[in-house]
Parts: sequence; structure tokens; C-alpha cells
Amino acid sequence: MQRMITMYAWPSTADGPDALPMVHFTTDEQTSGEVTPDGTPVWMFDGAIRDGGWAEFADFEAWSTPATDWQAFYRREDDLLAVTGPGSCEGWYQGKLGADKEWVAAAADQRSVVLLAAPVQHPSLYGYAVEAGAGFALLVPLAVI
Repeated sequence: MQRMITMYAWPSTADGPDALPMVHFTTDEQTSGEVTPDGTPVWMFDGAIRDGGWAEFADFEAWSTPATDWQAFYRREDDLLAVTGPGSCEGWYQGKLGADKEWVAAAADQRSVVLLAAPVQHPSLYGYAVEAGAGFALLVPLAVI
């Protein structure tokens, strides 16, 4: 039986004139129930991150080119974000975003969004995950309607 996973999307915008819109994805639950041979819990999105072409955040070259096998749509009228990717990333997220006007303006201007994921429960912890080599990013084409 497959468990339902509640995923949260947290919008933010990078600083500067060409600010990229970003969305941090988090979940309350972090582990898949599997463990590595040395007993380390396996992050529930470990396989999807690999399948979906995500790269470590620190490797800008690897994620700074748009992932053409991904699509994202943002609908202004009801603040709906839908994101889908290949394989196990199909139907990655669909739900309310809580985007402010700066995020919407950056999204409409850039027509792409940086997806961020890490085994953390809140975006404020993402920096620690990056330092540990466990923060991932993906640049995805975005249609704002």
C-alpha cells in the first residue's frame, strides 16, 4: 500500500535585478523506511531526485540549464502551481503556492523556476543541507497564466 505524502511548497525570490523565482519543497516525513547497508536512513526522495535529473545545489553548472523534460505552470487567478517531470517525478506537485507579487513578477519575467529540495522540514534549513551535500536544485521551464 502506498502512503500519501504531504509535500509543502515555499516560494522565494533570489536577490538582484534578474531575480529567479524559486520553490523549496519540503515534507514532514523524511525517510522512506529503507536504510543503507551502514544503517543510514534513505531520504524518501532519493530515487526521484536521481531519476529527475536534479543536481547538487553547489554544482551550478549542472542545474543552470533548463530541464526540458520537466514542465511547470503557475496560474495567477488561484495561485496554483503544477510541476511534473519524468518517471518517478511525474505529478511532482500540484497545489497552492502562496506566491507574493515579487515572485509572480519574477516568474512571468524569467519564464523559469528553480526547484529546491533537501531532506529538511523547513526552507530555513536548506543551507545546512547544501553544506552537507544534500541540497538539490533543478531549473524548470515555467508558464505563467
